Amino acid sequence: MTVIRALGGLATALAAAWLSFWLSVGAAHAEPVAYLEAVPVVASPTCAGVVSAEAQVTPVQIESWVDDGVRVAIHYDAGVYDGSCALTVTAAWMNLDTGVTGTRDITAVSTIDGHYGFIGYANTVFQTGSGTVVVTLSSHPGAEMRVTA
Repeated sequence: MTVIRALGGLATALAAAWLSFWLSVGAAHAEPVAYLEAVPVVASPTCAGVVSAEAQVTPVQIESWVDDGVRVAIHYDAGVYDGSCALTVTAAWMNLDTGVTGTRDITAVSTIDGHYGFIGYANTVFQTGSGTVVVTLSSHPGAEMRVTA
């Protein structure tokens, strides 16, 4: 009888481990941070370069309470230029769970950095509420970043 109990306990433990494994790999989910690789852009006739982006879940302060939000940042490398270049990218977002949407321009001004060249960085925060949020940027047509707030 002890052998049967031991085998029953082992079978139960193996079944629980197997079920736990398949439940964990079967559920697809978005990450708390997403990236878009660098793409070439032309900010003006004398300013070109590359821009990359990231979206990250972040808390947002709204008056006296904190809500879920997403920070969207762009990184602009103007390459070689002896002055300042500005790149404006339109960021649009949609909360797939609630249907709420928003849009805003983000402008990065490249400044000279002795080591890295002409770089610019800018970010904005959206109050998205909780859920799966898709962020698109005008600099990356057809691409999206998906995060869970």
